[in-house]
Amino acid sequence: MIELASWLNTQTEKHMVLGYGSLLSKDSRERYSNIFTKGIPVTVSGFERAWVTRSLQEKQTYVGALANSHSKLNAQLIPTLINPALQEREKDYRFVEVSPSALNFHLHEPDESSLIDDVLSQFTFWICETLACEPASEEFPVHQTYVDTCLAGCLEHGGIKEVERFVTHTSLWEHPRVNDRAKPNYPRAAKVNNEAINRIDNILAKG
Repeated sequence: MIELASWLNTQTEKHMVLGYGSLLSKDSRERYSNIFTKGIPVTVSGFERAWVTRSLQEKQTYVGALANSHSKLNAQLIPTLINPALQEREKDYRFVEVSPSALNFHLHEPDESSLIDDVLSQFTFWICETLACEPASEEFPVHQTYVDTCLAGCLEHGGIKEVERFVTHTSLWEHPRVNDRAKPNYPRAAKVNNEAINRIDNILAKG
């Protein structure tokens, strides 16, 4: 995990966003938010991810993070400015500061952990917390291309296990869902190939 410390030490941007939804997708964040920095997998304690973020403008429901001391979620650590483009993308959320102590990089050696703690103290971490919690409905359904974008991002950086963690650490899966793969209605949909779609469908079928 020295590699993680080295990566952190090369970052000139001292603000990092914990992407846990569509920001997990490299393709989506590059094409729609001009974020070209590499993300690092991380588990965030103290927050629950659930299908509760309603977009009045887009008539859809997305995942959101809610403060919950008994929960955790998998995410990517993304160094980026909280600029107007990102604020527009996350207009249905507020940026909440997260303590470095809430981050878990699954380190195995105690000396690695202390090394990472020293490096993390140089940064400020942010998570997008839902402004108003509303479960999905027929009027504000979940769109499949948004689900695909989130889970394809998990596949990119953690494979099947990371997708399974997303499903496990997300509440309220019983929701109205629109299959819009033929004509995406999610405005920041990632390009997802057929192999990834088949993997996503197989995991969701188990859940």
